[in-house]
Amino acid sequence: MIKTLSKFALLAAVASLAVAGSMTTADAKKAKKAAAPAACTMPGYKTVACKGDPSLCATQRCGMDGKWYPAIPCIEPFCPPKG
Repeated sequence: MIKTLSKFALLAAVASLAVAGSMTTADAKKAKKAAAPAACTMPGYKTVACKGDPSLCATQRCGMDGKWYPAIPCIEPFCPPKG
């Protein structure tokens, strides 16, 4: 009887360690994803696509949150570098 209880206790301890280990792995992945660098830095502009003659290009600007947002179109020789 005691051997059975000790085996059950050992199994419960191993299972609890496995669950705790998986939780810390998930937390570490979330923290790593949250700490990822921003996609852009201010002030930043880039040309996205050009079409037509003369080439009218769509541009994007970098926002304060590190995301790209649409900006004023430009004519090709005066556009920022393509990103």
